[in-house]
Amino acid sequence: MSQDNLIDVNAAIAGLKAAKFILNKWQCSTTQVEQLLDLKIADIDVKPAPELTKGQLLRISYILNIHATLRSYFSNNDNIYGYMTLINNNAPFNGVRPIDTALKKGGLKCVMEHVTSMEQR
Repeated sequence: MSQDNLIDVNAAIAGLKAAKFILNKWQCSTTQVEQLLDLKIADIDVKPAPELTKGQLLRISYILNIHATLRSYFSNNDNIYGYMTLINNNAPFNGVRPIDTALKKGGLKCVMEHVTSMEQR
């Protein structure tokens, strides 16, 4: 197996913990957290180091990227953590909350791409 295929378990677990913290700050329900991470909360809470799939790691990276971009774009916590739950009339949200878009199939990536593009404007 090449080094490129190895996933640092400690980094993955740290990313998962950070993503859970962020989702909590976004005021996500348990069901929303499970859907966004594609992971049962029981698996996280029971196992100290659950095995994560590449898809789960990708979802974690989207959440971390959204958060990092919001932190660099906004200066106060209300905007950083509230962005995902506020109705947004701009495309691609068109009057819905970014979190609602994120919960749809392919939506988390869509939100991440939109948020990271805001920083470039």
